[in-house]
Amino acid sequence: MSRRIDTKTITTKNKMLMFVLISVSGMLFRLTGLYFEGVDYRASLLPWFTGFTEYPGLTGLGHFRGDYNLPYVTILWLLSRFPIAPIISIKLSSVFFDYVLAFMLSLFAGHCVPKESKDKYRILVYGLVLLNPVAIINSGYLAQCESLWASLAIISFYFVWKDKPAFGMLFFGFAFAMKPQGIFILPLLLIMWFYKRSFSILHTLWIPVGIQLLCIPAILGGCPFDVFLIFFKKMMGHYPFVYYYYPNFWVYLKDLPYYVFGKAGIFSAFVVLLVFAILFIKSKREHTPCDYLEYITFTTMTCAMILPCMHERYNYMAEIVLVVCSVFRPGYRLAAVLLVLSSLQCNGASYLGWPFVSHELLAVINIAVYLYLARHCLISLYQDTKYRPQEEHE
Repeated sequence: MSRRIDTKTITTKNKMLMFVLISVSGMLFRLTGLYFEGVDYRASLLPWFTGFTEYPGLTGLGHFRGDYNLPYVTILWLLSRFPIAPIISIKLSSVFFDYVLAFMLSLFAGHCVPKESKDKYRILVYGLVLLNPVAIINSGYLAQCESLWASLAIISFYFVWKDKPAFGMLFFGFAFAMKPQGIFILPLLLIMWFYKRSFSILHTLWIPVGIQLLCIPAILGGCPFDVFLIFFKKMMGHYPFVYYYYPNFWVYLKDLPYYVFGKAGIFSAFVVLLVFAILFIKSKREHTPCDYLEYITFTTMTCAMILPCMHERYNYMAEIVLVVCSVFRPGYRLAAVLLVLSSLQCNGASYLGWPFVSHELLAVINIAVYLYLARHCLISLYQDTKYRPQEEHE
């Protein structure tokens, strides 16, 4: 009996050791870029951060004139209250959400396998997310906040999947308030509402509640009550280009006028997502957790590939989640590697001084991955098989 207890204790210690090693390694990789100053940091984040020190209390938020959502800017204001170098506090706040995202996806991954394998796969997924070079560069080098909105979006989906729609919609409001790209998770949330019919459409009222909760500091600082809408409209018209650095379908049509073809891109993305929604709802398949990893990747990547004016970082969620999906669906492993490498090259050439590779070539990779993903999602929708977790990773 004592031998069994010792074995269990050792196993638990090994799991904890792996968790600590991964966590420390993830931090060390990010610290290698701690003092790297990217163009967005120098041109925007640092001036905003230092500007808050000129005003007392929350009034700095009322005087903010940048082009970013106030909820994220509120984080910068809060960080400016502490005697820590701006580059350190800004980057570490972004790094914190890398860990939140890694934890949430590892938590979800535990539902993809039998109970006895949960811990092993959770640790594996935690490591793959935290050590994903796209995530390391985004927070550790560029001081960007993609993991912030992505982690809140995954939390939102997790709550809706767990039939807790009020919390799900509240966290979607948080994700959308932090960055407009949070809306990329909304198509799947709405699809699940039509499919499950387990919650009321009135639960969507929690979305504006979540948005306004995060805007309270800015409103107290002197901003109008509708400050989110004001900045959202400002941001939507700030870069009127059909193609804006992310290698997608629009790279081959980059000279087309935005005010005409931008609407065509929005309509096309809507049609693709609508067709997917209809197929999803009519599917007889019992959708598994692994299926949902595919669907998250497909719906978010649809937005990045078809919508106009997509930036290098806007496909971040797909680049992280597809790697997780590939753990359970080996057929996605090459696609996941190609998508990550394409993103690394795109960001590296733009911000880190890497040699430039034609975006037309990178778009070939991204489009191939997207079409491959779309094909397999359709296959998943029409495989009328029951959920057998042990088959997910064979």
